Parts: sequence; structure tokens; C-alpha cells
Amino acid sequence: MNISVYGAGYVGLVSGVCFAHLGHNVLCVDIDEQKISRLKQGNCTIFENQLPELLKQQLESGRLSFSSDTSKAIEYAQVHIIATGTPSLPSGEADLSQVLGIAEQISLETQKDTLIVTKSTVPVGTGDKLSMVIADIQRKRNSHFQIQVASNPEFLREGRAVSDFLNPDRIILGGDKQALEPLEAIYKPLVSKGVSLVCMSRKSAELTKYSANAMLACKISFMNQISLIAEEVGADIEDVRQGMSLDHRIGPHFIQAGIGYGGSCFPKDIRALKHTAFQKGINASLLDSIDAINNLQKNWVFNKLAHHFNHDLKDRTIAIWGLSFKPGTDDIREASSLVIIHALLKAGVKLRLYDPVAMTQAKKILLKEDAITWCSSAEETLQTSNLAALVIATEWDEFKSYPLQNLAQALKQSPLIDGRNCFSLSKVMQSGIAYYYSVGRPMVGIELNV
Repeated sequence: MNISVYGAGYVGLVSGVCFAHLGHNVLCVDIDEQKISRLKQGNCTIFENQLPELLKQQLESGRLSFSSDTSKAIEYAQVHIIATGTPSLPSGEADLSQVLGIAEQISLETQKDTLIVTKSTVPVGTGDKLSMVIADIQRKRNSHFQIQVASNPEFLREGRAVSDFLNPDRIILGGDKQALEPLEAIYKPLVSKGVSLVCMSRKSAELTKYSANAMLACKISFMNQISLIAEEVGADIEDVRQGMSLDHRIGPHFIQAGIGYGGSCFPKDIRALKHTAFQKGINASLLDSIDAINNLQKNWVFNKLAHHFNHDLKDRTIAIWGLSFKPGTDDIREASSLVIIHALLKAGVKLRLYDPVAMTQAKKILLKEDAITWCSSAEETLQTSNLAALVIATEWDEFKSYPLQNLAQALKQSPLIDGRNCFSLSKVMQSGIAYYYSVGRPMVGIELNV
């Protein structure tokens, strides 16, 4: 089947490559001509496990192609998958301008029966809105072509997106029976392997996506709230987490305490769902709390540093390991690291930064900051005579496996602020580290006689 994918960003590129891998002919279109040029040459434009190899394979197979010509994509396929961004407006509402713009252009130019599919995360009722816009254009064109709208939300985790696409927990389709038939055919290679295909109304599919992300964000904020209690009462959140995770009703996933969630999905989707609730006159106090706790938790590192140094941070040098919002990606959108960095810069701190893959993305935002030294390795961040503290903001494997004895030697009397609980307390106590702060656990270190 011929498929056009609109938007060669994170969702669109992964989806397009994986659809080609399933045996379909795919044309990915994006208005960024520089990006399209790189993709045509087989150069992956995002950091994502397995994607570079799969991209090259599908280009060589001839099933995958790229273009910056939207009209070419409209002519190419009958199934049009919209995977453009839906960023937050100041009100929290999702910006649908790109989605609407593409749907309108397809409606104006198509010369055949067409299926438009929203894979972008869109508010409940977007499918209906698109249908009304399309119907109005069709009337003005006096067109006899049938244009249908369906929902097929993505559930891709950055760092594991290819695996999630090819081995999903479920595939959600929203629309009427006739509209969903082409999508069922597209996903047949996965369904034949036992993947669950769940069909429902468009509105239910749209709400399913938001609800899933809100539930996951809720679990994270819940554990972060409990971690604050654990710190105050002297409990260990890691022990609490283990005890909770063994309850099959709770499970082990998304109950890791830390310094808050970020990325392109959870923050934006919580805001959009809150806006929908507000529009409908619903008191969304739970969603408000999820958001508020997350914002509060992102200040945890700064608060620990301020307390340790009696609010005297000016001109101190602090190293930060990890800039991406989580390991496995170079995405720094709404990353906790950025909140920490901006707060420390405002306090007059000099920073030494390192991330294994996100340095390029971080420099786009922070390169003009004179108080930042960009380091090429974790070791280099520690190679200064006046290091006041080390902060771990992202739990990359290379940080978790770093020898604690080496850290103790480099830090001397300076504290280690572990925002992702990378190390066990017993190993820290054996290492010689002077001060170790972690989320929801007792502070330990040789200077504390613990």
C-alpha cells in the first residue's frame, strides 16, 4: 500500500521507516529541505536506537523515499498519515495549525478517495473538526471524492521507538468501519503476529492517547510526592518502590522517584488535557497536581545545593552529568536539566556540562552562556581544582557504572547530588564519598559519620 507521512520529525520518521519495514511504500514529506536532503542520503536526523540502520535498509529497498513537496505526497498515496507537531499554546491548548493546514491542502488537491489519519497527539474532537473543515472544502470544490478521517495515536517511547512500533502492546484505531479498513490492512503484518488491534470511535481513540500519558505521568508524580515524605521521615524510597512493585496491581513500571519528567509528550499532553477539562467545566484537580508536583520536583537539585552551601552559590563551579530528559535520546525538551542549569546560572554558578548524545541539542539553547564549559567526557567535568559539586540529572549507563571510588577522589569534600538514584546507599558509604544526596533517601557520606 502507498502511504504518505506528513512530518519527518520524531513520530513521523520512526513511523515512516517502520511502515516501509512492514512492506509498504512510504513517502515522508517535511518542509525542512535540509532535513529531507540528509534523510535522502541515509543520514538519520534524530538519535534513536535501531533507526539509522533501518532507515538505510528501507532506502536501499526502494520502499522509502523523502520529499519536501506536499503536493507530490498528496498525489502519491490514498492513505495520508499526519505526524506533525502539536505544541502547547500559552493557554495550554494544543496548537493544531500544522495538522489543519495539511488536512486542508489534501482536501484541496486530492484527485481520489482519500483517508486522512491523525497520528499526532490531538485533543478530543479534532477528528470531528477536521471532518467539518474537509466537508466545507469539498462543497466549495464541488468534489465527488470521498475523504474520511481516522485516528491512530502513537505510543512510542523515545529511545525504544522502533521496538515499540514493531512490537506494540496494542494498536488503537479510531473511526467508522469503512475508514478503518485500510489501516487494518496496513497493520496486518503485526496483527498476524498476535498484536492486539483495538477499534473504537475517533473521540475514544483521541482520549485514549491522552489518558495513557496522563496515567504514566501520574505514577511518576505520585512517587515523587512520596519521595519527599520519605526524606522527611527517614525512609528509603527505593525500598518503598520495591515493596510496591511486587503488588501485581501496581507493577514495577513508572514508579521510579527522580527529579521529574520532561520530553515532548507528558508535559504538553497534561496541559492539553487540563485545557480540555477546563473547556468542559470539569475540575481537573488531579491533573493540576500531577503538573504541580512535577514542576516542584525539578527544583529538588537546586534546593539541595542551596541548602548544602547555605545559599552561597555565587562563583562556585558545579558539574552536571546528563542533559537529555531521559537516557536513550538526545531530546532536551522540558528536561529537568534545563531547569537546574537556568537556576544555577541565575545564582552565579559556573557550570561544566556533559551528556553522551545531547550536547548538540543543548548548545542550540545554551551556547551563548559564558559561564558554561562544554566537556567531552564525564571525566573532563571533574578535572578542575575548584569543583564544588557534581549533579547527576540523567541516568545514562555510563554514569551508573562510573567507579564510586574515582568519584570520591575527584570530589574530595564536595557533594554528589544524584537526581536519579543511580547508586546504592551501601556502595556509596563504602566508597569514601563525603556527601551523597539522593531522591527520597537518607543523606549519607563519610563526613556524616553514617
